[in-house]
Amino acid sequence: MASRFWAAASGSEEEESGSESEEESSEDSDSSSSESDAARRPGVSRFLVGSSDSDSDDDRRVVRSTRDRRFDELNGTCDELRNKMHINDWNAIQTLFDKLNKQLEKALKTADGAPVPRSYIKMLVELDDFLTQTLANRDAKKKMSPTNAKALNTMKQRLRKHNPTYQTQMDAFREHPESSEPEPSEVDSDASGSDSDDESKSGGEDEEDGEGFEKIKSKQEKKKDKLLTMNPQEITYDMVSKKLKEVIMARGKKGVDRREQVEMLQYLASVAKGPSQQVEALVHVVSALFDINPSMSTHMALPIWKRCTGTLLQVLELLQQHQHVVLDESYDSGLEDRTEEPEASKGEVLVWGNLVAFVERLDDELFKSLQVIDPHTHQYMERMRDEVAFSALAAKAAEYLERRGDNKNQARIALRRVEHFYFKTDAVYDAIRRMAAVQKEQLDAAEKPAEETEADMEQDPEDAEMEAATAGMGKETIQLPADFQMDESCQRFLYQQAALIYKHGDERTKARAMLCTIFFKAIHDDFHGARDALLMSHLQDSVPQMDISTQILYNRAVAQMGLAAFRAGLVVQAHNCLSELYASGRVKELLAQGMSLSRNQDRTPEQEKLERRRQMPFHMHINLELLEAVHLICAMLLEVPSRAATACGAAEARRRPISKPWERLMSNFEKQTFTGPPENVRDHVMAASRALMGGDWRQAYEHVESLTVWSLLAGKEDRLNLMRNKLQECGLRTYLFASGSYYQSLSLEQLCQMFELPEERDGHAHGSRRYHMLDMQMSPHKNPKQPPSV
Repeated sequence: MASRFWAAASGSEEEESGSESEEESSEDSDSSSSESDAARRPGVSRFLVGSSDSDSDDDRRVVRSTRDRRFDELNGTCDELRNKMHINDWNAIQTLFDKLNKQLEKALKTADGAPVPRSYIKMLVELDDFLTQTLANRDAKKKMSPTNAKALNTMKQRLRKHNPTYQTQMDAFREHPESSEPEPSEVDSDASGSDSDDESKSGGEDEEDGEGFEKIKSKQEKKKDKLLTMNPQEITYDMVSKKLKEVIMARGKKGVDRREQVEMLQYLASVAKGPSQQVEALVHVVSALFDINPSMSTHMALPIWKRCTGTLLQVLELLQQHQHVVLDESYDSGLEDRTEEPEASKGEVLVWGNLVAFVERLDDELFKSLQVIDPHTHQYMERMRDEVAFSALAAKAAEYLERRGDNKNQARIALRRVEHFYFKTDAVYDAIRRMAAVQKEQLDAAEKPAEETEADMEQDPEDAEMEAATAGMGKETIQLPADFQMDESCQRFLYQQAALIYKHGDERTKARAMLCTIFFKAIHDDFHGARDALLMSHLQDSVPQMDISTQILYNRAVAQMGLAAFRAGLVVQAHNCLSELYASGRVKELLAQGMSLSRNQDRTPEQEKLERRRQMPFHMHINLELLEAVHLICAMLLEVPSRAATACGAAEARRRPISKPWERLMSNFEKQTFTGPPENVRDHVMAASRALMGGDWRQAYEHVESLTVWSLLAGKEDRLNLMRNKLQECGLRTYLFASGSYYQSLSLEQLCQMFELPEERDGHAHGSRRYHMLDMQMSPHKNPKQPPSV
């Protein structure tokens, strides 16, 4: 029996003209049958099955403009970049970064006059922060594959060249990262609607977009504080005080923008009604700036450091002008509710603040930044110039503490000042003084045009108000105080500060000041003064119980004493100072100038991190090659005659080695079947030792003279002449011990010709022309008592 549907397809027109209700009820079945018929029809693609031009209004097709598609692609690439950043895949980040820049060019071409998308600026900021974080994490860098590490270095160079173009937009984003600024594709609804169908975009939708944009603007206006929109003359003391307490209470909470807090506190300081309120606001500005970088493992950014220093100098200037305002760490502003500015005649006005802690924190941040920055770059030299600004800050803080009679904190500041100059020679100190004078002249010259245009600013109050509101936002130069001047003599300055510390400091402060003084004496060739200071202070007995940083300073002072003794020709004293450092085999760790790789030492990541925090900046290093050369040369001058004396029976049968490191190196050197030309310090000294043991002092001098470290010593010619005399004397002693058993007597004239020594030394004659070997007082060196190790 045939179906009625098929009958309708073949039959009468009456059944074809059925009711509309029946067609609507069978809509689903008709659509399925049409799909099956289309599938059976030859030449029709099965991918087009189900497509119909008569779609319903709810499923209307939307056509997007080329501009919108470009921005969508750019945002999608940004999301991919973030995913690769999560897994630290720098190869993919490098590829996607190139792709992102190409998409930006295409997007800006399609959008005439449109600004750079905020999503792109946000991506640059995130990439910059992630790169800085990755470079700071040395453990993660070590675990990277070579390809990934190479891509990291490539991205470092690319971002360094690429980001300055968008630096202004990046700085604006960092200041207001939560701003809801719309993207270009969202603002221009008319441009996107021109390429779409008439039915997809209507006037009602445009009105809705306009209303949404107005809502965004209204929200931004609501976020803006009411105090910022008021006339500064209408703001009262009570309003500033309440707002100040509100900002202080919000510190540390989640979701609080720290940079916005800094700007609000800076604005409150500019509209404060009185010196005490202004000082209070500026002190909290410094605290808020410290909160921007809460981690102690990373250093503070350079602009933030300079802004902190400039703000503290401003605080100290206010304290100098209004001496009734006093900073007190224990003062609680909540206990005293002030409604107006206290008068100076009523006594001291207390304001919370710890000036010494601020100065010490800035010093630590400067030290940490010099640890991290590559010392072979121009950036390191620029950072070292900031020592002048810190010296000015410390000097002003010391003046304030002296006015207050706070001797304990004054000693702490004095120690910080001493630690910046104890390792500097007179030439370096004079260069810093000249640099400080040049900086003051440049800043004074830069201020003159500003003073000339003050009348113009008064004529245009709106421009003047805008400039005052934005003052200090991008400030990167520090105004040195007008009365700041460094002492002409570094020695006088150092001894004055040390005397203050000895009088008012605690035990640790006194010990560090004494070690700094010893170091300073040693680099100025006053070995005997440094030795007497060390022995009189008995620091060698108490330093093992001190903190690690003080132990490092002790090791540095002893090493510098060894160099001073060597420059003075005191071989035994120089060896005594350096022997303990090299006996441990960990010279880099003891001097905090790096970490030596050893198989027997397994450090945890935490220990390595602590070790890196103790490292000295590069400009404070003692040259390790020079130190090793001095130690091995002194050991050679003592060991070679001692070996010869033991061989001839002039000493006890069992000889105790004077220098175990030299003995170990010499033993390895003698075991070598073939000895090539010397390449490093050890090879040169070992070759000189072998020649000296054979009595050939000239060849030994040639090996020692060829060392490159002599250029690091002042007065190179005098040092080489001194070394020549020491090798002649050592060669003479070695020759007498080695060849004395073959002779009954020796001619003094012949010995003087062989070793090119004069017959008289120090005004005393050696005696007769011929003398017996037994009459010569040539005994081997006895090992003196060594100083205790740290």
